[in-house]
Amino acid sequence: MKPLEISAENLLETLLEMSKSEIVCLLDSGGLQHSDSRYLIAGIRPGKTLRISHRNPQKTLEMFNRTLSQGKTASIFTISYDFGLKLEKIRPRPKEHALFPEPDIFLAVFDCLIIHDYQTGETFLTGEKNQIGAVEKAILESGEPSERTGLRREKSAKTPVQSNFTRSEYIERILEIQELIRKGDTYQTNLTQQFSADIPVGLTPQIIFRNLRNSHPAAFSAFLKRGDDFVISISPERFLKIESSNDPSARFPGENLITVSPIKGTRRRGATPTEDQELKNDLLNSSKDRAENIMIVDLLRNDIGRVCRYGSVEVESLCRLEEHPTLFHLVSTVRGVLRPDITFADTIRAVFPCGSITGAPKIRTMQIIDQLETANRGLSMGAIGFCVPFSSFGFPFPQTPEKAPTFHLDLSVAIRTMIIREDRAVFNVGGGIVIDSDPEQEFDESILKAKAIFEAINARI
Repeated sequence: MKPLEISAENLLETLLEMSKSEIVCLLDSGGLQHSDSRYLIAGIRPGKTLRISHRNPQKTLEMFNRTLSQGKTASIFTISYDFGLKLEKIRPRPKEHALFPEPDIFLAVFDCLIIHDYQTGETFLTGEKNQIGAVEKAILESGEPSERTGLRREKSAKTPVQSNFTRSEYIERILEIQELIRKGDTYQTNLTQQFSADIPVGLTPQIIFRNLRNSHPAAFSAFLKRGDDFVISISPERFLKIESSNDPSARFPGENLITVSPIKGTRRRGATPTEDQELKNDLLNSSKDRAENIMIVDLLRNDIGRVCRYGSVEVESLCRLEEHPTLFHLVSTVRGVLRPDITFADTIRAVFPCGSITGAPKIRTMQIIDQLETANRGLSMGAIGFCVPFSSFGFPFPQTPEKAPTFHLDLSVAIRTMIIREDRAVFNVGGGIVIDSDPEQEFDESILKAKAIFEAINARI
């Protein structure tokens, strides 16, 4: 570990500047008042990148597992939602709307990571000692960033956004889902619509991310230059985290814990403190939103139970209200102790994709989604994450004094996530549909979730 004399803002600007010409992977919590908002983690100049897609998903998982298990490198990666269809042996129907080609897994491998700790204000490099110097030199010699201001929206023409559904078509799909619920095919189905827009002249992916970070900060933000495209995410939702227990009094001290934190239930923030409190109370007292959340908690308990010690899975918190800068969410947390023989691949096979963006029961509902949605989801609703081995990276993640953990794995759900390629942006938004959903309100909620991205790309629907 080596200190680096650079502030979080200058580091961010430097990384965004570098991303104009090379691969950069940046995961940023923004230092929010949130339990998971402590670090900015970034990698530059990866030792290798992989775009993994195979007809046999087991082959993809084996390559993913081998790479993450190397022990001396860190990885930052994306997993396509559509990879989940392969895992569940669902053959997708041909879609009317074409999406950018998305690999099942994109993986960038780094010998060194750049980390800023928002809690202490320190920036440092960690990883293989023989690579730290090269990364430090690249950061310090990158020069003064040229872009430090966001878009002046009043001087830029609005860009039109197209959806793969009209309002009436989206509502019609909701009514179809509710009929399937009556028939017992599904209890809750997450329906999304896909938006696409040309990026206005003068905007860049770097400016878009900066504007989103400033106006709608999120605990699991990401900016990835993957080669010929960019990933920009302002996800508030953790998919899963695997870490070693550092509590000596725990039932299984030193063993690997898996934690999942689904979000179900959303309200906008109010314009005044009084309205804020009214909306907060409305969400907390909503039997519909609570029922949606509990359904997904039950699904995820079952999913992680496939890879956990018998009797170790427990609900740590249920329907807890989380306050974000622009939204309220209901969040639950489920935790279990992984069995000693479980691999990365085993975990992904058991839980991917996240139940909060499929619905329940998972496999049948994924089939319904494939029949109703007219575009492949791609990375949207998939996952973005990183894996750090403790053998050479260690700090800043906690280690138990009795038994050092072997790795730290953390994934977000790729909601409020866009792909930009050739000056065109594509992203999905949606929500969980249950029997008592109001179709008009569900459509409006999906637009509310997309509002931040519309503003960032200066768009009108």
